[in-house]
Amino acid sequence: MSFTWTKVYRSYDTDKFTGFDSGVDGDPNRYSFTKEDGTKVTTDNVQKFLFESDPSFLGYHTNDMRAAFPFTEFNDLQEAKVHFNLVPHPVHVDRVEGTSFELRDKHSIMMTIQFPSKQVWQEFVEINHDATNPITHGMKDFKSNFEYDKDYISG
Repeated sequence: MSFTWTKVYRSYDTDKFTGFDSGVDGDPNRYSFTKEDGTKVTTDNVQKFLFESDPSFLGYHTNDMRAAFPFTEFNDLQEAKVHFNLVPHPVHVDRVEGTSFELRDKHSIMMTIQFPSKQVWQEFVEINHDATNPITHGMKDFKSNFEYDKDYISG
């Protein structure tokens, strides 16, 4: 019996950062953003606002992140597929039976992965969470500016 797993993804558009950019290369506080609570965070690289390990991280799924970076807009499904390039990691080649995509709205792509069984899906998830060699969301190339819905459909 096959098992499907569906997630919806969006992409923060880092080229449309809404905070302040001093324009001074090498400035450790070049980029600044004032959070909802009034806290100002700064960094030398706008990408660091997206890294959980960085003190300037704005937090996935937060109003702050969404205010700092609007979501990328897509004109059609093909444009979204190319942008996200959601391809299961090669280690999963024998686990994944197929993938399908749907453009949910101008910002969101829905990906459904089909597995031979729920047990195989569980193996997929366990391998992705390996302590020494994790695979982000099971994908070959998952970018730090991607966000996904916390709730997903499976069955």
